[in-house]
Amino acid sequence: MLRLKVITIIIFFQQSLLGQIAPKDSAVKSIQLEEVCISDNSDNSDQAFNFYKTNKLASTEDILSRMQGVNLIKRGAFGLEPTLRNYSTGQSNITIDGMRIYGACTDKMDPASIYIEPSNLNSIQVAHGASGALEGSTIGGQIGMKLKDPIFSCHSKINGQISQSYLTVNNGYNSSLTLQQSYKKIAYRISATLRKADNYRAGSNVLIQHSGYEKFNTSSAVAIKITKSQTLKLDYIGDWGKNIGYPALPMDVGKASAQIFSLMHSIEFKKGFLTKNSFKIYYNDVIHQMDDTHRSDAPMHMDMPGWSKTFGIYNELFGKNNFKVRLDYHNVYTRADMTMYPNGEPIMYMQTLPENYLTDVGLAYNQSFNFKFKQQFNINGRLDYFSQYASRGFGSKQWKVYNTDITNTKNDLLKNINLAYNKRSKETINAQLSIGYGERIPTSNERYGFYLYNRQDQFDYIGNIKLKPEQSYQMELVFRQQLKKIEYSVNVFSHHIKNYIYSYQLIGYSQMTIGAYGLKTYKNIDFAVSRGFETNVKCSLTDKITYILGTKYIYAHTSTGTPLPLIPPFKLQHTLRYKYKQFLFQFEHDYASTQKRINVDYGDKVTSYFNLFNFRASRNFKIKSTVLQATIACENILDNNYREHLDIGGVPRFGRNFLINLSYIF
Repeated sequence: MLRLKVITIIIFFQQSLLGQIAPKDSAVKSIQLEEVCISDNSDNSDQAFNFYKTNKLASTEDILSRMQGVNLIKRGAFGLEPTLRNYSTGQSNITIDGMRIYGACTDKMDPASIYIEPSNLNSIQVAHGASGALEGSTIGGQIGMKLKDPIFSCHSKINGQISQSYLTVNNGYNSSLTLQQSYKKIAYRISATLRKADNYRAGSNVLIQHSGYEKFNTSSAVAIKITKSQTLKLDYIGDWGKNIGYPALPMDVGKASAQIFSLMHSIEFKKGFLTKNSFKIYYNDVIHQMDDTHRSDAPMHMDMPGWSKTFGIYNELFGKNNFKVRLDYHNVYTRADMTMYPNGEPIMYMQTLPENYLTDVGLAYNQSFNFKFKQQFNINGRLDYFSQYASRGFGSKQWKVYNTDITNTKNDLLKNINLAYNKRSKETINAQLSIGYGERIPTSNERYGFYLYNRQDQFDYIGNIKLKPEQSYQMELVFRQQLKKIEYSVNVFSHHIKNYIYSYQLIGYSQMTIGAYGLKTYKNIDFAVSRGFETNVKCSLTDKITYILGTKYIYAHTSTGTPLPLIPPFKLQHTLRYKYKQFLFQFEHDYASTQKRINVDYGDKVTSYFNLFNFRASRNFKIKSTVLQATIACENILDNNYREHLDIGGVPRFGRNFLINLSYIF
């Protein structure tokens, strides 16, 4: 049975989720990750939904949207870009089983999170700020997605799940199948998910053109027991999308694909300080092709393909007291083209992202130290040596017009460290103070991008090879208390980012994109500041009624007091859940306040407050040793026409939506 449980623990640079009932025989320990677990467990197949996973076929994006400190930049109904607090892609990392994956789209239509479906996902782990640097240097943190492993069992019976759902708001069909089987020394797991939807309707029955999509995802994993202590595991993920609409952008996606391969060897140690060693080799290939053939208002037809290829290896050594050492290497190649077909004119070609390579060698270390009086000290550090350059060829020659040689290699040594002091009192109170320092290099777009159009401010952008890495000084205070029927947490943070990368207009230079307002590039400004808080409350009102609440707020500005762009306003999400026999009911309310602190230069617009109400119900039917589960839901009950502040282009979100889901667990 697929279920969602939340592991509630105090962490580095983020606070625990309060949506979990921990096993009675488990101890709450201070670790580094906030984790939402999605696991197979037939004993809990009655859980059709909860605070984080709102239905059996909820997407990874749906789960992320309800996690603490995570927000989503929306450009269409599919492919939302996760951000950590106010840190976007490039300032934070997204990894899949420790693997680095880079999108092939210069418009960020393909974040790594879209290649994972909950059917092949074991957990989502979030670490904010420098505490998330174990798998890559960062100032914003990390979203780590852990794949499900095949499970060895004492029988060879096939088990799995079949799910089918229908959404009225976009005539959407979602189908999913998972199968798992185990033998004495080999186990396998396969899954497949198909999603297909037409254009959706926003509140007041407003049809949003170019918002449909179609996607197929499959994964397979085979685990082999070499000995009792050694395991070999082969993973594959294939993801194919087509006809994916992006109403906030001038182009859609015709085709997109990702092929992700990995091979891992693990050995466990029964004696001594060390407990486990894992070695992995991986490769992923991403292709992304934009399409404007369905846009009647396109001034000219353009082909805009992009490529990303990453090869990497890493070795992780685990020990007691949260000890972990990681040595890793990865090399990535990225490129994006544009071919223009003006009416009655010769075909024109350019590379919007010239061929470029990024190589990284990194070493990370983490360990906890326990002291008297329930005190704990944790250290987490990482060093990265980056080498970044563009190839000699057509793309680099374009830059000659600016007398710039982008083929010169840029080398950067990045440093990350996070220190945390944790104190427990009376077994129910836990307080933690963290201080950290993190760095991140400029992205390929920021250094090598050539006339990349930004729909938000309607300017073309070119890179700046002279950009320096951003440097972030961070502090975080966490307080948590767990009583008999209620638990709550408060998390306050402050970040000071030196050499913040900020855009500005180039005067005297013209744009290339038809309708663009001009040309911009990037520079390092003195600093930017980000502060905020997050709270969580969970209350067991009775044995059958549970209430969960979460809030988050960010206040961020530059050294001159100008608000940073795309900063979400105060947001509140809470849920009331009632369980009666084989029935489960859940009522949800989401509220976001008005956002008036906007960055006009970036195209920010004031966003009005909204209240969103949802209702869900499910019923289980036990058929011998299997379960048939039926779920219905009504989302956006009042059919509000609303948008979130991070929604590009002012495109409103789903209107009233009725959802029906059937799942068979065997």
